Amino acid sequence: MIKTTSKNDKINCPVCGNPVDLYDVCVVCNWENTGETNIDGGPNKMTLKEAIHAYIHGLPVD
Repeated sequence: MIKTTSKNDKINCPVCGNPVDLYDVCVVCNWENTGETNIDGGPNKMTLKEAIHAYIHGLPVD
């Protein structure tokens, strides 16, 4: 069985872990989720690795 996703599905933000809609901006850390697999080069200026580092150190996530 293939799992399909819809725009209203919830995932955990890959930066801070907050539950967010699949294609939404996290209200906790400001990361824009690009789907189930968050890849670099999407709508975010930072890479996922840079965003996690910034969040852990209390810096803004762009």
